[in-house]
Amino acid sequence: MLIDKVRKTIKKFGLIEKGDKVIVAVSGGPDSTALLLALNGLKQSHDLKLKIAHLDHMFRPAEDTKKDYEYVLSLSKRLNIPLVYKRIDVPAYAKETGLSPEEAAREKRYGFLIEAAKEARAKKIALGHTFDDQAETVLMRLIRGAGLSGLRGIPVSRRLNGTLVIRPLLEVWRKEVDAYLRSLRIKPMQDATNLMPKFFRNRIRNEVIKFLEKYNPNIKESLARSAQNFFYDYETLAEIVNREFARCAKVKRGSIRIFIRDLKKKRTGLQRGILRKAIETLKGDLRGIDYSHIEDIEDLMKAERGAMELPGGKIKVTRTRDALVFGGTKAEATLPKVWRRIPVPGATFIPELKLTFDARFTASRAKRGKPKTTECMDSGKIKEPLYIRTWEKGDRFRPLGMAKEKKLQDFFVDEKVPRELRNSIPLVIAGKKIIWVCGLRLSEDVKISDNTINILKLSYRKRLLKSKGCLESRTKNSH
Repeated sequence: MLIDKVRKTIKKFGLIEKGDKVIVAVSGGPDSTALLLALNGLKQSHDLKLKIAHLDHMFRPAEDTKKDYEYVLSLSKRLNIPLVYKRIDVPAYAKETGLSPEEAAREKRYGFLIEAAKEARAKKIALGHTFDDQAETVLMRLIRGAGLSGLRGIPVSRRLNGTLVIRPLLEVWRKEVDAYLRSLRIKPMQDATNLMPKFFRNRIRNEVIKFLEKYNPNIKESLARSAQNFFYDYETLAEIVNREFARCAKVKRGSIRIFIRDLKKKRTGLQRGILRKAIETLKGDLRGIDYSHIEDIEDLMKAERGAMELPGGKIKVTRTRDALVFGGTKAEATLPKVWRRIPVPGATFIPELKLTFDARFTASRAKRGKPKTTECMDSGKIKEPLYIRTWEKGDRFRPLGMAKEKKLQDFFVDEKVPRELRNSIPLVIAGKKIIWVCGLRLSEDVKISDNTINILKLSYRKRLLKSKGCLESRTKNSH
């Protein structure tokens, strides 16, 4: 029976102790309803103090979400468990921040749950993720391109802002949830958003997995078990990384210095693990950090000097004479700030600017787009990799049509760019040269000529792409 599996999972992973106060996230759907009923069944034996948390994300019409709330309220009254409820306009928040609907919903949902936990003085939040969710998550991350950390799937527990998030149903299949609710004659609510193809997880669940089942009827079991294997492999690797990190990193309050000479002695996989460990130590997690950011830090390590800012603007990585410094200082703040490398071909999202840059080879010799958000240039004159950064004192470039270089500051004055806007204009850098002051002028050094063989088309737009090239698509995976 489901409740026996939940009891076993709780004991196996030490999810709950006697006397715990637990916030139970309940949407009214099958999984969260089963979770609530199972924990309520264990309430007496574990001396649990439960509280229901229900959030209306406002994705659906008010009459539909009202039915969800009324259903959860009826559960609250029937089980005599207090309820905390809130409505948040997630679609508006997603539009305002440029986040995907999934990521915006996740951010607001966790914020709401942590707030509810603090108010109730509860140390734990219970979520209703199942084995099916685990399988879907592993497949999503595999498609998007994840390392061992991502492929270990949804953790059965993890600490978030001092509160432990637990998933007692993570070893239960969705079909077991349905059978359990039928046995109790409980008819949960059905969320219509679970069928909407605009959500990536829904497409994985309703299209991709069903297709793969033609080749392996047990594909979900295989994926979920793989996640468990990856988890144990990751645990082993994490022990090694932690040991080596301690040997080559000097940790101070607010900053970490990793000595390049020591780092270069490690294998590539271990180097990357140490870099990720430095970020995690300062940031508290690795959300928003993907493969391309680690590559950027590796490129920075090969440079003589420079700096880059990681997503969120809280961590800067600076290349000094003998080390990589994570965290930054006032002295280091004057160094060039590299934001992101542009893959060629490919797309990348610059979170600080909320712009997506796209680089593609083309046969067209068309000039800039309208309004000046696209430029075509001679690929043979470009020294890769390409980077995006902002204006720094002393910057010079050769504007299209001019014979000599010009101070960027003077160029801004000529173009009548207000002083307060100059720091927000993206610059495309190739090698050490500015080749495009975005939206204003291409460099003469990379213009197309009659001898041009390969043309690179660079463009940008103020929206997110749902592809591997964007930060947005790689930050949605975490649970």
